[in-house]
Amino acid sequence: MGEAWTRSQNEVLSTLQDVVAIESINPGLPGGDRGESFMVEYLSHFFRTAGLSYKTWEVLPGRSNIIGTLEGQNLDRILLFECHLDTASVGVMTISPFEPHIRDGYLYGRGSCDTKAGGVAMIHAMKRLKETGQKPPCTVQFAGAVDEEYLFRGARHLAANLEPAAVVVAEPTELKVIRAHKGLVRFRIRVEGVAAHSSKPFLGVNAITKMARLINDIERDVVRSFQNKNHPLTGGPTLNIGLIHGGDQVNFVPNECVIEVERRVIPGENPEETLGIFHEVLSHAQADDSSLKVSLEKPFLIDSPMDTPEASPIVRISSEATRGILGSSTIAGVPYGTDASKFTTVGIPAIVFGPGSIDQAHGAVEWVECEQVLQAVDIYQSMMINFE
Repeated sequence: MGEAWTRSQNEVLSTLQDVVAIESINPGLPGGDRGESFMVEYLSHFFRTAGLSYKTWEVLPGRSNIIGTLEGQNLDRILLFECHLDTASVGVMTISPFEPHIRDGYLYGRGSCDTKAGGVAMIHAMKRLKETGQKPPCTVQFAGAVDEEYLFRGARHLAANLEPAAVVVAEPTELKVIRAHKGLVRFRIRVEGVAAHSSKPFLGVNAITKMARLINDIERDVVRSFQNKNHPLTGGPTLNIGLIHGGDQVNFVPNECVIEVERRVIPGENPEETLGIFHEVLSHAQADDSSLKVSLEKPFLIDSPMDTPEASPIVRISSEATRGILGSSTIAGVPYGTDASKFTTVGIPAIVFGPGSIDQAHGAVEWVECEQVLQAVDIYQSMMINFE
């Protein structure tokens, strides 16, 4: 057992400590047994205590989004603040993941920056407006979404069932206004070999060595196909072969080898269309090797990029709010994906904004700067009262 953590006297930071102490690892990841249910319980209590209405919306068995509402002057026009409730796994962590210590101005623990800090800042901004009796021009909603760390199913459900005028998605952006980010396509490539005893490997077909040659072809030809593409805010496309599995034991000629591939796409690219070059590479390889049996499986995850126009009201108001609190603002893009693109894909403008740095997300030591969390509350509140 680790050292007992001390509760902050600051209401916002105390709430953040509470939610970091809640284990909400995505069930699709190692250690994710509880899912987001305890986060939903905590937020339900928060909204009740703050006098804000809320509802839960089941997305997957036992896993629900939660939506809290602050009524505005216009009940029909909604500004949505969205934050995912799940976290990455904790196996790599070298600190206690659910003991939210505050030391030297930093709050530690899994989910502290990715992205419970942003979510806590959002709900406290709503709470402040409720306490002061100030009605924002539009109705403000907070959505706590499930499954961001795996298949984005919580955000997809929100985008399919809500019609907000604009969306602010919490992610650790160091309080920069993010209007563009990459998308991706993830899929498997499978090579089938022929099993044989390792003492007579010529009687079989080694799927691993076939795949090794194929990987070289993919890394050469696919990267060449996009090396001149670039987006001014997100940079260029990328390729990563992240998983490989093959064989059963060392004295067998392996009869199968599978890799999992990720192609990051930039705004302007269609994720599914980027598969064309992979099919070409596999076809050429088969033409050169009649014993090669290879297939590209249907993608198991497709996620569109985001590119909200700089002239969009939500970009402008978010930038003005940031400048009003910090004295300056930065509009930028990032190379990772978020829940935001689920909304822009269906025509709803969105930005990504929150305290913390992506460099600490998923890391062995995750933390968020407390001052940024408190500044985020003020900035979110400014967004709420200035979006019309």
